[in-house]
Amino acid sequence: MRKPRYSIVVPHYDGSVSDALFLRGMRCLAEQTFADFEILLYHDGPLSRPLPDLSAFGFGDRLRLQVTEQRYDDWGHSLRDRGIAEARGEFIVHFNPDNVLYPNALEVVEHWSRVPVKPGPNPQMTENPDILIFGILMRGMSYSGRGALYRNTAWTDSVLIYTGIPATPGLIDCLQLVAKTSIWREIGGWYDRSLTSDGEIYSKLVQERGARYVPGILGEHW
Repeated sequence: MRKPRYSIVVPHYDGSVSDALFLRGMRCLAEQTFADFEILLYHDGPLSRPLPDLSAFGFGDRLRLQVTEQRYDDWGHSLRDRGIAEARGEFIVHFNPDNVLYPNALEVVEHWSRVPVKPGPNPQMTENPDILIFGILMRGMSYSGRGALYRNTAWTDSVLIYTGIPATPGLIDCLQLVAKTSIWREIGGWYDRSLTSDGEIYSKLVQERGARYVPGILGEHW
């Protein structure tokens, strides 16, 4: 069987997001202009009720749904680790269903993954097209000034651009880093189960291996 270019790993559990948000997230994957991907949808089970019908999105056999026999209850980290082990794609995209990828997101990432590396002005920032980071909008979030983000309930339209440049804990979200599957497996998968593990894992990964920073805002976190 031909391997896809990207494996999109999606953790889900009862009560994590509403059906409307879940469908919005899955719809944005169906609308991607670059469609060479599979979706590994893991429900942190068991299911208390059926998931919303996804047949209208036309994923076909690109969608692989698995329901766990027990509830891990660790913010989806065990499911992300399982996705890393079971992914068939060359790159892995970690995606939460309350997030949104713009329709051209994978197309832009794909373009920058193939641009040859050129010597840059900053020798301390190693450019590595096998690890790509892009900006996202944080809807309804504001920066506290203390190295953390908080939700702004009074002004829900406020927007913060979350760049992950440099990749440090508190300035990166699991939506916005795409790395080769082989790299994920080399570092031991999603080895950190803490609440802020995405920032911890990503910052260490980029510090040790470098990354390519994609010049664009390709999604939103809600």
